[in-house]
Amino acid sequence: MPSIDVRNVSVSLPIYGAHNMNLKGRLAQILTGRRAEVEVIQALRNVSLSARDGDRIGITGPNGAGKTTLLRVTAGILPPTKGEVRVEGSVVSLLDASLGLDPGFTGYENIVRRGLFLNQTRQQMLDRIDEIAEFSGLGDRMRHPVHTYSSGMRARLAFSIATSIDPEILIIDEGIGTADAEFADRAAERYRNLLGRTRIVVIASHNQDYLATMCNRFIRLESSYMVSD
Repeated sequence: MPSIDVRNVSVSLPIYGAHNMNLKGRLAQILTGRRAEVEVIQALRNVSLSARDGDRIGITGPNGAGKTTLLRVTAGILPPTKGEVRVEGSVVSLLDASLGLDPGFTGYENIVRRGLFLNQTRQQMLDRIDEIAEFSGLGDRMRHPVHTYSSGMRARLAFSIATSIDPEILIIDEGIGTADAEFADRAAERYRNLLGRTRIVVIASHNQDYLATMCNRFIRLESSYMVSD
């Protein structure tokens, strides 16, 4: 059975001083022997989350509260600084339009590559390749390297691939969107179908009315702390 257990997780993100971010600053640091200044941002503080089959968990909170960080930790993209994360079951995450896409490869090649990233076999992705390409609406551009795509085209491709898979666990940042308006209309039904066939959903959104229509549990984060569950 699919499950998620995030236990007492904290995430610290180092932010280097502005003078270390350019060549002049780095040269001055080397010549003077000055140590790099590092500011540490506490993105999450002692947060716990559990989910079982049938759960639809909505995560709310203001910008900078830690919502996306919690999603990334749960998806296995970002390791926690402290605490433990255990996830059982296949996971698809819709967090970043370019996640898993290699800009040097074509759209067709990236279908297979991103599928492998999502724990699918090469043959499974080859079997879906025509359907994914057709749904994306990218036409002949599928033969071109992804670095020639606009951000909207990359979002189309990534969304089309991710939503072709039947995951047990789906992790979503609603703010990612689904590219341009014309594509969004077609994507909406595909997105709803994906939600319906997924056994656990964790979604972050500012729209509490939207979350209320689909979630049976809610979590609110403020200033990297969990304030309700």
